[in-house]
Amino acid sequence: MVLNQITMAMVSDCLHHVFEALRCLEKRKIIVAINLLRKPLKDNLTYLAWMLGDEDSFYAEFMTGEPERLTHSRLGNKRLEIFTKAIARTRLANMLDASILNALLFDRRRTDGLEGYFQHAVHLVTIQHLELRTAPKNFNFIFANPEEDEIYHVVYAILPYALLFLSHVCAALFDRIRAMDDGARNAFYVRSTCGYCLVEGKGKTEDMLDEVLSQSLVCPKCKSKFQISRHSAARIVLTESYRCSKCRRVSPFPFSWLF
Repeated sequence: MVLNQITMAMVSDCLHHVFEALRCLEKRKIIVAINLLRKPLKDNLTYLAWMLGDEDSFYAEFMTGEPERLTHSRLGNKRLEIFTKAIARTRLANMLDASILNALLFDRRRTDGLEGYFQHAVHLVTIQHLELRTAPKNFNFIFANPEEDEIYHVVYAILPYALLFLSHVCAALFDRIRAMDDGARNAFYVRSTCGYCLVEGKGKTEDMLDEVLSQSLVCPKCKSKFQISRHSAARIVLTESYRCSKCRRVSPFPFSWLF
């Protein structure tokens, strides 16, 4: 009961932050977005992964009633182990690496990671670590041009990887509360992993869908055979809709129902 209550509240808090962060990225409010991403990707994700990978350890520490035992300073040396165990509890072992995830989110020395951006977005002045030190006669980020894409390149390179892990951790925890239907579980796995591969340009998801669907399905308006491009594959997998390449009509496509 304790773990279920924590799961529902923490996932809700986590996803509210992620949703608003993505909305801010659309509006080029990049510093606000990074501030909003810091909590779900550093705090919530660590505790959720801990609950999934080793619920007995998490429960024992939580029930001591000592918040000091749950701080990041105490978890720093355990974080890699926490992520490793959580990944093992999902179906993503062949797609995710705990050490890469840990470095991208927490290593301040990684120029391609998020820790430096997290710290600069939260604090106007940082001096504790050389890698994070504020530039002379400056404040962190407040003079940054919102039209520049440099930060977007870093954020967008990491977000799909981190959010894929987060989504599967959340799904696995809710599966413990009440087991998912097998079809729904498989649909979630296929949609999330295919969506990730399409976003990252990995694999041949569009070729697989074209082989399966183009021979048997036609557009309900113009009767043209399905032609699956990368764009239409993303539509099918992520939005459950299909846009005909000939007449351009958008039609519902119940991809999850196939499972």
